[in-house]
Amino acid sequence: MVRTRSIRHRIFPVARDGWRFILPPLILALILAVMAFLKTALVLLVVAGIVAMFFRDPERRVPRQPGLILSPADGTVTSIEEVEIETAPGQVERLRCISIFLSVLNAHIQRAPTYGTIASVTYRPGKFMNAMNGESSDENEHNMVWMRSGLGTLGVKQIAGMIARRVVCHCHPGEHVLAGQRIGLIRFGSRTNLYFSLDASVRTSVGRPVKAGLSVLAEMREPATQSPPPQSGSAPAGGESQSPGTVPASGSEEES
Repeated sequence: MVRTRSIRHRIFPVARDGWRFILPPLILALILAVMAFLKTALVLLVVAGIVAMFFRDPERRVPRQPGLILSPADGTVTSIEEVEIETAPGQVERLRCISIFLSVLNAHIQRAPTYGTIASVTYRPGKFMNAMNGESSDENEHNMVWMRSGLGTLGVKQIAGMIARRVVCHCHPGEHVLAGQRIGLIRFGSRTNLYFSLDASVRTSVGRPVKAGLSVLAEMREPATQSPPPQSGSAPAGGESQSPGTVPASGSEEES
């Protein structure tokens, strides 16, 4: 297993996208505290803390064994089923789908389930139904990321919920990603679907809590050669540069 930790994440393990939501109540709380409005300042400080918890992005130890398919999100597994889905224009495949529900208490960073190359990224506007509703997978606003790897076709669908009103994707077609690498986030409660080959053996179950880049959801018993990591100088998804062989994913299994 490999652990990476930047100075920024050691000090403030929070996603960059979260600061615009954290700083306003925090700054206002400090101003009110100076003006002696302590009760109101305390309330705003608590709000800032809750928002910071939502956007937390802890360092993670990413399993490096070949053939593993990792969880793309923190949350609870709500369903495991076989589906037919269009993976490319005019190309329909039968894949296994594992759905993960993210509550407002979970970290909301999505990570790549394995090594590979991003094949396509498609955003679709839609409704904002309860993410626990099965229909939300198709009806709600979502972002579909397909990737090609030695484990076959894999897909990660970021689905907005009733509270989550924005999906953010940090990867682009043609980009090489590492297992556990950050590829996006969903704001304030949502759902994430993982699609992968039926040849892979499922290593989780409905109702089990999982963590992005840590929990093994499936495993290919005899995996083909996986896509190599990016060469020196290439930038991982999310815009952070790194040296070859390291993994830009954050927090250990004990960290939430």
